[in-house]
Amino acid sequence: MYFMEKIRLQARDGASAEIVTHGAHVCSWIPANGQEQLFLSNKSEFGEGVAIRGGVPIVFPQFSNLGSLPKHGFARTANWQLIRTGQIEQGAAQAVFELKHSAASLAIWPHAFRAELIVTVAEQSLQLDFSVENLGETTLQFQSALHTYFQVDNINTTRIHGLQGLSYRDTVTNVDGCTQVEEVLTIAAETDRIYTDLVADVEIEQPHQLVQIRQSGFTDAVVWNPWVEKTAQIGDLEADAYQRMICVEAASIVKPIVLAPDQIWTGMQLMSVRAK
Repeated sequence: MYFMEKIRLQARDGASAEIVTHGAHVCSWIPANGQEQLFLSNKSEFGEGVAIRGGVPIVFPQFSNLGSLPKHGFARTANWQLIRTGQIEQGAAQAVFELKHSAASLAIWPHAFRAELIVTVAEQSLQLDFSVENLGETTLQFQSALHTYFQVDNINTTRIHGLQGLSYRDTVTNVDGCTQVEEVLTIAAETDRIYTDLVADVEIEQPHQLVQIRQSGFTDAVVWNPWVEKTAQIGDLEADAYQRMICVEAASIVKPIVLAPDQIWTGMQLMSVRAK
């Protein structure tokens, strides 16, 4: 039987997060005195070799179908090892997970590596630090993303700030070199965009709160909502799921990350929520 261990982090102030060793997948984030911030599909399968729908899947070492590997790579369906967990300074709670190359990974991606995810929850924030170390003797390159699904009350009253002026690839229409002209992005149709060279914070605004998303190391940001027809085609999504979710992902896709032997790359996504 496939064992999927669940780790619950509880900060001193009451903020919490839940992660499973399958994919080192963050399934829940509840700020102190707050409500759930991550969308998790009720139809998601929790089984061996199957990606979890919602939360924060780790995309590595390939984004989507942009290569010969399984979609979004193998990290999100691999069994990660829990290295340590507990409270750290100022009452924050933290867990550290590790994934190393295996016979299965080497068979489809011939590189020796060590990946690490550090999950830290405190007060109104969730921080994810993802790193990759090249343990091999040759250069490797990869794409990566923290495929974060945010839960929203109503997609029609959700507004996304911080993308104006950026260039993006429209994956729905397969058009490159688009520019975000609007100051505020609203979702009213299937949306799948890879924004490049992100420098400012992105904010998800709802009538009752703001979620600020800060990233480093990652150079791109993905915004995704499948809308009505695409949702109907996704077997592990409820029919109305598109109304209650928006993905804003810290990513490095357009320019893959290149690591020389013994080199380490680190990317971070920090999410903070505040009431309006």
